[in-house]
This record gives sequence, structure tokens and C-alpha cells, in this order.
Amino acid sequence: AIFVVTFRDVFDKQALQTGFIVCIMKTQTIFLTSIILLSASPVVTGEMAVPSTTDGLQLRYGVAGGKAKLSINQDISAGEHESIASRNFWMDFELTEAPGAFAFEITRVKGTYTAHDMTQRLPVSGFKGQSLQMQKSDGDRSLQRTDSDSKLEIPVGQMIAGNYPIGLALADIMPALPENPVTIGSTWESTRETRWLEGWAWTEGRLISEHKVTDLEQKGGHTIVDVISTSHAQLSDVEGGVLYSGDGELTRTSQWRFDATEGRVVSILMEQETTGINTLPQGNIDVRQTTKVEYSTK
Repeated sequence: AIFVVTFRDVFDKQALQTGFIVCIMKTQTIFLTSIILLSASPVVTGEMAVPSTTDGLQLRYGVAGGKAKLSINQDISAGEHESIASRNFWMDFELTEAPGAFAFEITRVKGTYTAHDMTQRLPVSGFKGQSLQMQKSDGDRSLQRTDSDSKLEIPVGQMIAGNYPIGLALADIMPALPENPVTIGSTWESTRETRWLEGWAWTEGRLISEHKVTDLEQKGGHTIVDVISTSHAQLSDVEGGVLYSGDGELTRTSQWRFDATEGRVVSILMEQETTGINTLPQGNIDVRQTTKVEYSTK
């Protein structure tokens, strides 16, 4: 028989370390400053000069502003049993710029855990109005968490060694921008450390990603860059709490849309699958988890 883990809502103060850095502050949208390498004259629409799509675009994180929405759905299967539990998170942010960083003020957050046909609301009401900060790094080509973010962690159960950091959820999906200018068909690779909650166990590994520009579109005086990314990682357990073992894997596909004229992340759609063995009180259980993440700005 398969036992599904339910839990009491308790905070675990253990800080979760990650290759990303996020801190606390005020908010508004993620922007990629596009430095246009001109090899031809720009097309001018109204007062805004827009590069032709034959020019290479050098993408960099720039200024922040606007609003953002983030939703995360995690569907958990164990053994021969499909979809025995799920976790869901919904977050809204106001985005503002800080010195060398972006500030995300939380305007709404909600979390639920469902098992045994019962849904529990996670205790997140105290997060509204708080903010976190992400630092620009790698020559403004990536965003990193600026602290352990331990004050902004969603409780996800007593058995799990550590709660779910809001900053980690943001940092994990943000694009790693290319060093060189891009146009349609351009590709680049990136690697970084990732940490992920797989079933009831925290895992970690090195995420290897390949990115490809699939389209450049002129829309309302803006150049929109479409990118598709595929990623994979070998996962191992994070020390403490429920153990994770076996040859765990992570596979991920992401579609990103960039407003290269304003340097703004328009949207991200990520679908991911993780596998591995959770060592629970009732024994070792083969766990599979599918995750869908949607991020959008305006």
C-alpha cells in the first residue's frame, strides 16, 4: 500500500542555500536592456527607434517596473499510483528597481497542498507587503538571490527539511542571457546549480541548458524575442529531513518571451519532470513529479 504524506504547518528555520541570491525590498518587472549592434539603419515607429530583426541584439538585464504574476503547480505520483498529491502556489508582485538589483514586493500569495482528496491551505497571509531583492550579476546577464531568504519561506510540511523559499521559486526560472548578440536561430548554453522539491524531499544538482532564439517580432514599436530552452540535471539529496536517493533526474522545457526594446521579460512557460526515490517512514518510494510554472509581466 502507498501512504501519502500529510503534515502540520510548522516553520523550519533552516536556511536553504542555492547558487542564486535573493534579498528583501520593493518591486516591479524584469527588464533586459538590449544594446543594439547596428549594421543597418533602425526602423523608426513614432518616437521609438526599433532595430530591424536582421540586427544582432545584445541582451542584458536593465531596469525594472510594472507587475508580475507567478503560478507553480506540482503534481506528485508514487509507485504505481498516479497523482496522489499536489502543491500549488500563486504569487503577485510589484516590481521596482534597486541599485544593481530588482525588488519584488509581494501583493498576493496563496499556497495549497492536496492529498487524500483533502486540500489544506498553507499559512502565507503574513507575506503580503513584504519584499525580496534579486541582484544583477555576470555582467547583467543573470539574476541571483542576495540572501538565504529564510523569512520568506512557505511552510510545506514537518517532514520536509526546509520550507519553500519564494526567492528560490523566482530565481530558478529567470533566463540566463547570452554573452553575444543574437538573432533568429542563435543558440547558447548555460549551467548553474539548482535546488528542487521533488515529492517530499529536497534535491540538488547542476542544471545544464541549451537555448535557441526561434523568432523576432516587431509589435507596436517593440522587438519581441522568442526563446525555447531545454534543460536537464542529475539530482542528489540535500542533507537533512526526508532522504532522496536513486539516480534522480530532472528534465525541463521553457519558452521565454523578451521585449528587447524595453528589456522586459514578457512571459515564461516552464514544464518539468523529476524522478527519484523518497525515503519515507514507511520505506523507499519511487516518486515522479511534474511541475508547470507560468510567469508573466505587464
